[in-house]
Amino acid sequence: MSSAQTAQEILAQDEALIAQGWTRQFTVLPDRVREFVELYQAAGYQVRVEPWVIPAQEDASCEQCALMGLMRTIYTRRIAPPTFSEEVADGNHH
Repeated sequence: MSSAQTAQEILAQDEALIAQGWTRQFTVLPDRVREFVELYQAAGYQVRVEPWVIPAQEDASCEQCALMGLMRTIYTRRIAPPTFSEEVADGNHH
């Protein structure tokens, strides 16, 4: 976790992302992030990668975990298909 963002700020951002329709998928080490981003994008998802923290209420023993500054959480959101009016405007309506 960078010094610019506290655990509470990251948790608040997590809640905001979920409220915006993002789904928290899982947490992964940085060397695997690109692989999963590419996989989800190929499946038609928007992808966000954010710092990871574990809320103290979930597991107080992890509050000072060294992995918190390292791990990344992957969020996805289905890319909305074009609306009928967008298809007509683009000339793609059949």
